[in-house]
Amino acid sequence: MKENRIVFLKTLHYLSLDVVVGAVACSWIFWKIPDGNGAVNLPSILILGICTWIIYILDRLLDNLNSEPQDTRHQFHFQHQYYLQIGIIILFFIASILALFLPRNIIYFGVALSILILIYFYTLQKKSKSANYQYFKEIFTSFIYSLCVVGSAFSAKINLEWQAYLAGFIFFLLVHQSILIFSFYESQAYPATKNLAKKLGKTNCTYLILGVLAITTISIFFTDNVFLQKVFFIETLMAFCSVLIYFFHEKLAKNENYRWLGEMVFWLPSMLIFF
Repeated sequence: MKENRIVFLKTLHYLSLDVVVGAVACSWIFWKIPDGNGAVNLPSILILGICTWIIYILDRLLDNLNSEPQDTRHQFHFQHQYYLQIGIIILFFIASILALFLPRNIIYFGVALSILILIYFYTLQKKSKSANYQYFKEIFTSFIYSLCVVGSAFSAKINLEWQAYLAGFIFFLLVHQSILIFSFYESQAYPATKNLAKKLGKTNCTYLILGVLAITTISIFFTDNVFLQKVFFIETLMAFCSVLIYFFHEKLAKNENYRWLGEMVFWLPSMLIFF
């Protein structure tokens, strides 16, 4: 029974459902900005989760077209690629129906974002043979993910204070910090891997990862808005947890425990539901 439970949880992780939960939880707090009483558009949140899921599955499938699957996550997608492709079609159909219930501003944002994502995947495929492919991919993945989470909420709001946009920018830094940490772990596990952490070197990675923590900590003092202070505090907590994951490399590298812990960092905004 215990082994079946472990296999089930690993399957959910390989499917990136922990990422989906994190995206929805993070977007929720941006919908609540500026005072914690902002109305959350349910169809938009559901579409965000679905599109995040589609993008992550599609990203793994495309990776496997360019190279042999190395880690367990890519191997899982390679073994189940037929069912995952069917799943993408079903998810796209559901998202299309939900889109009929979106406000006009969010529809405009979604169309623009869809075009950007198509350009993103097209560019990645064109540059897949380039030596800098992985470096560009990690940077643009951070940008696209952050834009989906923050932009979908902010596109429905007007007259936001600059501190709200700062919270959105810090979220981008947190995403990049997380991807850089994953990149570092992968460079240690697979020395032949070419990624951003390998290119920067451990010293520069450490400076950047700690720099994000410093920026998030300082941001708490940039506003008197009680809810935004809570948002900045949660973002600081997220940065701090990611730093711990980075420095406890030897313990967390086993069985890729750093991955699910790193993804769960983005569940922390759900604390604002209760506080």
